Amino acid sequence: MTIREALKADFGIDVLIRGGSGRIADPFVIEPCSSRYATRTQLNLLRGLGRGRQELWRLLESEAVPEVVSTIQKLRIETVAFTQDQIVSEVRSLYFDVSHVDGTPDASAPLIEWSDPRIAFCAPSQIGWLHFDGTIDNSQGDAILDTSLLYSALGAKAAIYIYGAADGRMEGASSSEIRERELQLVCNQVLAAHPDAKTPWPVHVAEPFVLQHFLIGEDMSIAGIAMLGSHCLKLRLTYSDDLKMRELMLNTIAELAKLISQKLQSSVSGQLRP
Repeated sequence: MTIREALKADFGIDVLIRGGSGRIADPFVIEPCSSRYATRTQLNLLRGLGRGRQELWRLLESEAVPEVVSTIQKLRIETVAFTQDQIVSEVRSLYFDVSHVDGTPDASAPLIEWSDPRIAFCAPSQIGWLHFDGTIDNSQGDAILDTSLLYSALGAKAAIYIYGAADGRMEGASSSEIRERELQLVCNQVLAAHPDAKTPWPVHVAEPFVLQHFLIGEDMSIAGIAMLGSHCLKLRLTYSDDLKMRELMLNTIAELAKLISQKLQSSVSGQLRP
């Protein structure tokens, strides 16, 4: 069974891979396609391999390997695997033959999975250690923006909800006041669903987020709110509680916070241009 057949059979992931093992002397060969679809094939392949190997992964960089062949690309990834008695962290490289691709794929550039003209934020394929799964339109056909962006990794699931913050009861309130009110609503919902949930730390600010952690059984669950102009971005992240997972997921939240801040700064700069 080829790797393409195996990923399709095991995980429903389709990749345009003709052959190869990913080693420098035997790169994965991408079939004829556009550069964007080649990038998606590369990312889908990494995701399928991560699932098969039961490990978390994130892409570090993508680069050409001109000293080998100009049409060979190297993708460098970081992986973390949890075994019964140890945590194995590794940086490895996978090689791709892109000679049949129309253009040059660039997996290191964010592959945007969702965007909306009403908001500066857009959803990339990777945020830290999390990978994009899909969207849910909660607006039920209304003109308002109300969307869920779903991400996951081994042992972790996240939903990023983007919705309007308009509320007559909060008229005249500052963004920080609305943010705190929205977080309190989320916390009330978590505690209603999980009465035994514990809060190991008080609410804290990690701009642009205000965050609350919950211990729910053996899971850590995080609720966070950030403001995007007149819209709220609500983060719900749950993962198996482990010191290493805490580190990885806090890095992921920091990556999301950086992404939001960059988009907000870009939006403000655009408004200030004459």
